[in-house]
Parts: sequence; C-alpha cells; structure tokens
Amino acid sequence: MLAEIQRGASLKFLAEIDEEAELFLDRCMRAPTVLALLALLSLPLYGGMLTVERDSETGWDIYELTQGDTKATLVPAAGANVVSVIRGGVEYFHQPTKLSDLPGVRAGNPILYPTPNRIRGGAFHYRGKRYVFREGPGNHIHGLVNRAPFTYHSSIVTADSVAVTVALRFDATKEWGRLFPWEHSFRITVTVREGRVRWDYEIDNDASGRTLPFGVAFHPYLLYQGTREQAFLHVPAKALMAAEHQLPNGKLLSLDGHPLDAREPVSLHGYQADDVFYGMTPDKPTTVTFRDVGRHVRFHTSEAFTHLVVWTPNQPFMSIENQTCSTDAHNLSDQGAGEVAHLQECPPGEKRRGWVEYEFD
Repeated sequence: MLAEIQRGASLKFLAEIDEEAELFLDRCMRAPTVLALLALLSLPLYGGMLTVERDSETGWDIYELTQGDTKATLVPAAGANVVSVIRGGVEYFHQPTKLSDLPGVRAGNPILYPTPNRIRGGAFHYRGKRYVFREGPGNHIHGLVNRAPFTYHSSIVTADSVAVTVALRFDATKEWGRLFPWEHSFRITVTVREGRVRWDYEIDNDASGRTLPFGVAFHPYLLYQGTREQAFLHVPAKALMAAEHQLPNGKLLSLDGHPLDAREPVSLHGYQADDVFYGMTPDKPTTVTFRDVGRHVRFHTSEAFTHLVVWTPNQPFMSIENQTCSTDAHNLSDQGAGEVAHLQECPPGEKRRGWVEYEFD
C-alpha cells in the first residue's frame, strides 16, 4: 500500500511537470536561446510534498502533508486524526504520550460524527425511533468515529497544496454501522496550504434508503503559545445555549453581561468554559490570539457550522470545537427545538458537504 501511495503522488507530480515540459520544448523549437531560458525560468515551483511512513509499533500508515513551512500529520487508522500541525517550526496541537494512545479524544484534532459531543442518556430519538449508543447510566460522548480506522481513498499534490482523502463505511459489518444504522460513506479530505489546514467532510447517503440525521464537529487540542494570561479569545456568537450538566436544554441566553461573553477579545486567564455558543457565521471567524508571542489561530468554516463549543480545562491546551449542530441535537430536535438544534439531514441518494479551515499566523 505504501508503494502504491507514493507512486500515485509521484505520478501526479510528474504528469504536471510533463505538461509544462512539453510547452517548454515547443517554445525552444520556436524561440532564440535567450527566450528559451526565460521560458525555463517561468516553470512553476512545485512546493507541496506528501510522504507516507509505517509506524513500527502500531503498523499504521502516517501521512505527512507539507506546504512551505506548514506540515500536518494525518493518521487515518486512528479516527483520521490530524495529530500534529507545525507552522514555522512551532507545534500547535497537544500530542499523545505515544502514537498508540491517539485513538479517541486525547490529542490532535479528533473528528466527532454523527453526534457531536454528548447525547443524553446515551441514546437519541429520531422520527419515532430510539437509537442506543451506550447502555446504562450517564451520557454518550464524542460520536462514533474518533477511534475508527479510516482507509486511504486518494491524494493530490499541486504547486500550492497537498490533499489526502480518507473514508469510512457505515454498514452492518462494523460496530459504528450497527449503532448508527444508516448505510453510507463518510469521507474526510485534509488539505494543507501555506499557513492553513482544511478539513472537508462529505456524507454520501448512497444506500440507506432513508433520511440520515447527523452532525459533524472537530475537537482540536490547541496548545497555549506563551502564557494563558496573554491568550485572548474572540467568539462573535449571537447567544449562548442554556445547559444542565453540559447538555443544552433548547433555550438561549443573552451574552450581554455574561461571564463567557467573548464578542470582544477576552483573556483566557480565569476563563472557565465547557459551553455551546450559538449563531456562528462564516464571515465572522473565531480567533485565538497569543499576544506575548505574536501568534494567532483563526477558525474559518462553511455555513453549516452554526455552533461552537469552547472548552478551557486547567491544562496546557484548550479546544475550539466548530459544530454543524448543537450538542445533543438529535434529542433537542425531537423535542421541538429544531431551529436552535440545527440537526443536519441528508435525504437518500444525496450528499452533504462542509468544511473547517484553521489559519495559523
């Protein structure tokens, strides 16, 4: 598999150069030597690089996507987690103690699907039926795919970007397919550009024969750069979701005078949150600025990402979790709070897409 992936990326690279080389040779046949040299200098520089190595301990393929001074490390077998993002030699994600600890929600940027964050009592209702993720007391948390082994689908290397697509199939042969019984494909494309890493998702409801209810979220373990006192958070939300034990109840709270109001940048010193913000829009990205070291991270999204969870534990990291729906969205929608829940639906035979992009500056 390793040889096939490397060969595939190389062939794409060579195909692009061959096309340019053909144009160059044509110019050489028609122009004086000086013009031929100028034509050579006009050939584009292909800066993107994709490398794949097999980890000796786990046997997993590790993909490194590099563009300029930006590098992302993707581990498909561990929930398609991008465990590392490095810009200018600086690591932005919290790392696991060892790679085998990565599956789950401990480090990197876990993907939460089809239920972002918690679902009350470990089960949800949809169109008159009950679906159980977890039996017994307590809540289920963080979806079904953060430990699942995604498989390599395709890759592309161009002059200014590197992208890898991985896929996961939901069907009755897999535990996640039995718990969420809509047969379909879930695909993630990770793209690296200079200073930016982007995650595109695609839900392909090709085989279930019924409407698929879902939510997608990303859970980055973002390291503090510099001191927490000089880390400033800006969340241009419209409201905060009222909650009981981290479970929204469908009501909205005004941010006016609220201790979590971050519509103007606020220091994260003493800022304790594990809450859902509502009313996010693509034209107003959330930003974390590390003032004492002159760095910031902006969280850009497509229109589907209307909710945002901010989690600030007493750790060297935080999480800014862009979500396409509320926490416990399936149950809230079933209880009549569909507008604030913003549960996503994909009819049979259709696809749904969206994306998040982190800008490291």
